Amino acid sequence: MWKLFHASSIVLVLAFCAQSSKAQSEDSESEDREAESSAATEMGANLPEQIVDRLFEMSVDDPATAIRMNALKACANIPNEGTRLNDAVDRSLNASDLKVRLNAIQMLELVELKPQRKVDAAIEYLELRFQNPDRRIPFNHPTISPAVEVLKRHSEVANATLSDKLRESSPSTLLHLQLAGLLKFNVAENADRLHQHSKSDNQEVRGEVVALWSKHLANAAAKRSQPEKQPQPELTEKLNGINPKFLKYAETIIRRYDKDESRSLHEQEWQSMLMNPASADLNHDGHVTIEEYALHIYNRSKK
Repeated sequence: MWKLFHASSIVLVLAFCAQSSKAQSEDSESEDREAESSAATEMGANLPEQIVDRLFEMSVDDPATAIRMNALKACANIPNEGTRLNDAVDRSLNASDLKVRLNAIQMLELVELKPQRKVDAAIEYLELRFQNPDRRIPFNHPTISPAVEVLKRHSEVANATLSDKLRESSPSTLLHLQLAGLLKFNVAENADRLHQHSKSDNQEVRGEVVALWSKHLANAAAKRSQPEKQPQPELTEKLNGINPKFLKYAETIIRRYDKDESRSLHEQEWQSMLMNPASADLNHDGHVTIEEYALHIYNRSKK
């Protein structure tokens, strides 16, 4: 009996040792796999310099459009290469292939190019797209809207550029007038240019000029019909000690969403904003003015 018990104990001990050894082996293998995975991840995030260099070369020089576009997108995910990405996107904006240009335009918010460069690239791309009047594409089309959005983001620069382009007639005059209609183009300041184009032999050009005049007059009439805003002396007093940069920033935001050009935002206009500015409406008149919004963002900056 004792011998049987002793033998059974030995078997159990041996089985336990074997299982323990197997578990340790599995743990070791698991750790090795995790280490290998971690190393692979680190290598993926930090590619060898020769591969990074090759990616940037392919992003601007590869003859295949799809490869060139994919290489540029890959370059955007490489850390600490902002300068080279700026250069690659800038060069792609001059590509003969419009798909490559569009790809670069879609990446403009990722790079630090001057607003004028971005606007020029967007307008030139649209001019090339609209060269054939029989193949005009709506401005909300996926191949067009990214360039239009660039102009809207940099509307002041875009309007100044369009004003210069409208000094003389060109094959792209109709497009320039249409873009002016999408932006907050200053009709009064460009009265002479628009008057000149109203005499164009091109019926569509004349039609766009009339559309701009009509929009301008409608906005002016809407402003006249609005009740005059009551002054807010307490608001003026609060703004006295505020850094002017808050007013400038507030004006930029208000202008971006101010569809009726009233220099204020109402509820329908601020629906597309990321943050609801309703709490900035100090006098509760349903409109957020530049001054109210400036004070609002100033107060938020102190929290």
